[in-house]
Amino acid sequence: MTNSDKHNHTDSMEKFQQMVEFSNDAIFLIDPDNAAIIYANLKAEKYCQLDREKLYGLKVWELHPEDEKDKVQNVFETVKKESFGYHNELNLLRPDKSTLVVDVSSTMITCNGIQVIQRICHDITNRKKLMEDKQQILDTFRLVLDMMPVGFGIRSDLNGTPKIIFENIQLKKMFHTDDQDHNHDHWDIVGKSDVICENVVIDENGTYVEEHKLPDGRIMQFTISYIRDLYNEWRELQIVRDVTKRRELEQELISAKENLEEKVKERTLELQEKQTQLIQAEKMAALGNLVAGVAHEINTPMGALKSNNDLFKRYMLKIKNIIESSENSKQLMGSLAKFFENIDKLNDINETAAERIIKIVQSLKNFARLDQSEKDTVDIHEGIESTLTLIHHEIKNKIIIEKDYKLTSMINCYPNQLNQVFMNILVNAAQAIEKEGTIKIKTYQQYSSAYIEISDTGKGIPESEQNRIFDPGFTTKGVGIGTGLGLSIVHQIIQHHNGDISLLSEENKGTTFTICLPIK
Repeated sequence: MTNSDKHNHTDSMEKFQQMVEFSNDAIFLIDPDNAAIIYANLKAEKYCQLDREKLYGLKVWELHPEDEKDKVQNVFETVKKESFGYHNELNLLRPDKSTLVVDVSSTMITCNGIQVIQRICHDITNRKKLMEDKQQILDTFRLVLDMMPVGFGIRSDLNGTPKIIFENIQLKKMFHTDDQDHNHDHWDIVGKSDVICENVVIDENGTYVEEHKLPDGRIMQFTISYIRDLYNEWRELQIVRDVTKRRELEQELISAKENLEEKVKERTLELQEKQTQLIQAEKMAALGNLVAGVAHEINTPMGALKSNNDLFKRYMLKIKNIIESSENSKQLMGSLAKFFENIDKLNDINETAAERIIKIVQSLKNFARLDQSEKDTVDIHEGIESTLTLIHHEIKNKIIIEKDYKLTSMINCYPNQLNQVFMNILVNAAQAIEKEGTIKIKTYQQYSSAYIEISDTGKGIPESEQNRIFDPGFTTKGVGIGTGLGLSIVHQIIQHHNGDISLLSEENKGTTFTICLPIK
């Protein structure tokens, strides 16, 4: 070796020694014969918190706690035999009894022509802390997943034979892998069971839902999605819910809904029947109130008929006597002419009385409409006129009826019900006029609707009571007078015709009811 080569070798050795001395890891040189430390760099002093003079001569295992000395001795013997040894997570014991976690690697090397064991210790405190933190996070996630009220599982190797890499406690409880339990499938092979609902996509990422009925009758719902992990490998995530009870409740709800609909239908029919009965009862009550007046209206012409009938008998008897006793034909003809003149007058009176009775009876029939309970196309003026005839005793000698009929179209309606509306409003109007006054009835058409306005010059309705006037049981007539259902039923009837009724009233001036009805 030339002087230049020796110089370069010496320079290289110095650089190597500096690298060892200032290395970021603790480096020891160990005598393979007695395991004594013969060299320690600066980092070794720091790790062990001992000056190197105190380190020199110590057995290598004396740097470690008592429970690790056997491991260190085994590594030492392995290196002597095989020239290399490694052990992870050993602790360097410091004078203050604290420890430093290190990974240790040992190698037999030749230094200045002498074989020594080079022992390198790498501080893994931070790595250990990160691993502990990672494990704590994993444990926390596992705890959270185990506390989920649904099953949660993950599978890998989707392109080959899928493997379960995670399943929470709830998923394990839902399914069993015990060979003796033939009533349960494991969740990853549940596809062998009956599929109730499959491939229902619920979002754009491809997540979908399947439902399976297991052999034991349970219904499981699987929400399945796919993600890539940190290594870009596909993973299958499955959320499993036992929806057996939900499906049973849904079926019960459907049955209950059907039963409820049937009961509602029955109840609706009952209510419609009750409403019809109520309307008919109110109509009968109105007819009952008219009986006295109608009886008087009929009694007057009937009295005339009876009186005229008595006169007829007397006239006929006199005519018979005159014929039998008369000798003079001229005198006979004169007497007969006078009697026949009186008889003609009686016939006129009888005809008028009979027409009056017929009109009253026809008005009663039109009001009751006992021969017609279905919809019909009618002239509503006939119903108004019939009603006016029936309440004649309420209005005669005190109320003037003014009519302004401009409606020319027929209306498709329930005539008997509308007659009841007219009766109620007109009687109320007559009763609202205490002495003398006027009732005006006006009809007209706007577009496809018919309007009937009934106005009176009565005492009016207080403003505070107008918004309650159609409420059932509400009345302004005092206790014991009427049922309080009249205007409420009027409102129901108009609504039943898809119409509308409103009022405009001012105290001491009068009230106007406006009825709007569709013509067809």
